[in-house]
Amino acid sequence: MAQITWNDAPSVYTALYDGTPVCTLKVKDIGGVAASWLDDRLWPPPAHMPKAPPQPTRFFANLAEAKAAVEGVLNA
Repeated sequence: MAQITWNDAPSVYTALYDGTPVCTLKVKDIGGVAASWLDDRLWPPPAHMPKAPPQPTRFFANLAEAKAAVEGVLNA
């Protein structure tokens, strides 16, 4: 199984999948976190917008939620 590690910086966190950067989390001044894939992965449309196309970036309420979502996708 591949290993997921995080490079933590004050406002940007990078997910490393077996040492390769795959996603960045940017903490927003207005609150919340934007998670952006660095490869060809896409986030599925949110439940409240089922007809929206998949996007490379998704907004989360907090850092813990964003990290859990990224790890969930990478462990799937």
